[in-house]
This record gives sequence, C-alpha cells and structure tokens, in this order.
Amino acid sequence: MTVKLWLTLFFSLFFFQTMAKAETVYTTVFNVFESIKTERLLVLSGVDGRVYKTDNSEENLERLAGMVGQVVKLDYQNVGEEAIITNIRIAFTKEVDAKTLDLNHFQYNQLRSFAPTDLQTYEEAVKVFNNMLNDGNKGRSECFQRAHIWSFDMWSKSNIASEKIFMFYTKRYQILEDFNWWFHVAPMVTAGGVEYVMDGAFTKKPTPIKEWYSSFIRTDKITCPEITDYQEFENGHWNRLCYIMKVPMYYFRPLDMENRDKIGELRNHWVLEELQFARKAFKKWDKTYEGLDTGKRDGKF
Repeated sequence: MTVKLWLTLFFSLFFFQTMAKAETVYTTVFNVFESIKTERLLVLSGVDGRVYKTDNSEENLERLAGMVGQVVKLDYQNVGEEAIITNIRIAFTKEVDAKTLDLNHFQYNQLRSFAPTDLQTYEEAVKVFNNMLNDGNKGRSECFQRAHIWSFDMWSKSNIASEKIFMFYTKRYQILEDFNWWFHVAPMVTAGGVEYVMDGAFTKKPTPIKEWYSSFIRTDKITCPEITDYQEFENGHWNRLCYIMKVPMYYFRPLDMENRDKIGELRNHWVLEELQFARKAFKKWDKTYEGLDTGKRDGKF
C-alpha cells in the first residue's frame, strides 16, 4: 500500500472518529473562568456539571460572560477526556424543555416559569405550617426576613413553590393611626384552590387572606384591594387604607417589586446575599443555614 493511500486512510479514519464525537447539549452557563494552566476559557455547565473549554480571547470572554445564567445550545467534540466547544449560542425559547435545565436557582433563567404548588388539602397546609421554623422571637428580625426563610425552607426542603403576600399601609392610614410600619409580608400557599397566608409570627394556623390582613387593620369592615403593579400603591395613598400584592417567593422587599415594575428587573431566582441576611431571623442561624455560607459572604442591606 502506497504512502498516499495510508495517509488517505488515516485522515479518513480520524475525520470519522472526530465526527462521531461531535455532540450537542442544552445547558445553563453556570460560570465562565480563564484557566491559569492553559490558554483556555472554562465554561461551567449547569445541566451536567461538566466543564466545556474553548480558546481564550478577549472577544470569546466577553461573549461567553454575557451568557452566564442563560440557557444555551452548546456544540462540542470530545478530545480525550476534554469537551471542546465548537459552537455556542443562546437557546430559542421553544427549543428546549426548561425543566431539564432548571438547576441553578441562584441565577436568572429566561426559560424558568413560576407556578405555585397546590397542596390539595387544608390539612396538608397545616402540616407545612407546623413544620415552619419559629423560635417565637419577633424582636430578632423583620417580617421580610422571616417570610423569605420560610419560603426558602418550603422550596428547598419540601419542593413547595409558595408565593409572598405583601400588605401595604397607605399614607392615609399612617396619618389616621400613627402606625409603626408601612408594610407587612408573609408566605402564602394554595391548598385545594384556596389561598392561605402562612404567617407563623402572628397566626397559629394557615389563614385566609381577608382574615389575615383584617387582624392587622383590627376590623373586617375594611377591604385591602389587590394590586399587581407597585405604582398602584404609590398612586393610591389617599384612596384606600391598605393594599395587598401577591408575588412569587423570590421577591424579598418592596424595592424588588418597584424595580420589576419600573425597570423590568424580574425575579425567578434566589439571591444568596438576601438569604444570608434573612437567615439571621432565627437563633442558631449560623448552624441551621451553614450551607448558605458557600459563595459570597453576607451582604449588607
């Protein structure tokens, strides 16, 4: 066999093996790092925990860094034990099943949808309520800290997607009552299609919405209308005494809703620094929520 024929056969086999290893994965980009050992960029995959690699350049780094937290279509080839990126782009909305990729809940995911869990029965809601962490000391924390940890616990321990319900007291109410607070918040769950507030600091059981906010207004003759946009509260201080707003469990403070409605800053993820701050609502927080020490340290709010 001639040298030319051997070379032709060799390259044909190499080409076939290379093509056989070409694969595609849809994944969230967890992070992007520059390697200090090689001239490569390391792309951390959220779906399979693998590190995909590509050439390090200023253009590549800028492009890939802009994909952090997003779902991408990543084409790659296996070269030995390494996965080398051949192409990567943002995935189209209907191109992939978001549930199979929804792994990093500490980053925004444009494909992640939110639907509250229906606990089916009131008895199940009572069981969840009774398991909520509560040391009985309201003076240690603010309501939004307790509500955030209760929501996080339901999600992380029991796979329950809850909502938050905010009650806003208007300027008119403040003037009439000389009140000490301008909002209150607690988690809310659905059970059998009925919404119940899970306010472990002020109630002893899951409580229907009207009964919950009436206990703070101290009368059941006043209605707190439900609003969907924060601007409705800002514009309605002289028309009502109070308003309520329901939001997904990820929203921490009223500022988050204001940013959502004014500048489009959406929340469908947890923010580690907020959880680190919120966990201080309960004693022994540093032991109970030790896992939240991973990553960035406690932020200041």
